[in-house]
Amino acid sequence: TSPVINTGTFGTSILPVSANGTTLGSASKEFSDLFLADGGIIYFGNDQEITLTHVADDGLVLKHAASGDGKAPTFTLQAGDADIGADDILGSIEFQAPDESTGTDAVLVSAAIQAVSEGDFSSSNNATKLSFMTGASEAAAEKMFLSSAGALDVTGDITGSTLNADGDTSAGDN
Repeated sequence: TSPVINTGTFGTSILPVSANGTTLGSASKEFSDLFLADGGIIYFGNDQEITLTHVADDGLVLKHAASGDGKAPTFTLQAGDADIGADDILGSIEFQAPDESTGTDAVLVSAAIQAVSEGDFSSSNNATKLSFMTGASEAAAEKMFLSSAGALDVTGDITGSTLNADGDTSAGDN
């Protein structure tokens, strides 16, 4: 019922007694590392409909295997804070090259997308902006944001289009 395996050689599978009947590790006895081969897949769910697949020398693919509407994969970032206040970061995706050999600015977070609360959350308020951050010889800083009201604020210039007085690229197109 509680075997201790210091070193072992296994065949093709290690199987639990029943579905959803065995844990790997515990809250006080965690494993440290997981090594998967090129093309390794982690399957989620009783039907294994969600997969996280390693693409050799490229990255990871999160996929919902079922077809049809409403079957896109969802990756949710959840903040555990029970009292969200103004300017709290709810989640962040950061881009960095920490192994860059030139160091200093080169190893800082160079870009990020953050969800930031626009005020204190309440039963009737969860106003949040999306902040788009980039770096230029600095840690990434906000250069553009989309507010909860739909207003787009850009720090620098908008290039590549001719804008009319009303901010549109064609007359009367709002």
